[in-house]
Amino acid sequence: MYSKTTTMSTTISPNRPSVQQYTYHLAQKRPSVVTRFLRWAEGEDSERHVGWVGITVTVMAAICFPLTMTVILMNGAVFGLIVGAMASLCLVVITNLAALPTKYTIPFFFLGTLIDIALIAMSFWI
Repeated sequence: MYSKTTTMSTTISPNRPSVQQYTYHLAQKRPSVVTRFLRWAEGEDSERHVGWVGITVTVMAAICFPLTMTVILMNGAVFGLIVGAMASLCLVVITNLAALPTKYTIPFFFLGTLIDIALIAMSFWI
């Protein structure tokens, strides 16, 4: 009688010519979203930095802040919400006046916009 180990050792043998050799390739790692954004922002910083400064400051100061303040004032003028709206405006303006690279100004702009959206939503509940 054959034991299991004897049968297994003769069944699976790397020296047999009939066994196909497979080559395994490691999948290439795809860069993360943050890495791709930072690469993109470097290109934008070298080509369109002034444009991003103009867009972010104009959109925040001419659209988002007045809209947020209007909704807050129409829903009761809560002091904390007014301070939050001014803080989100300052967040964007200060990062642009400090001439920070685009990899910082764009996320701060989106953060300021999200803060404004949250303040508008909160003004309906407070």
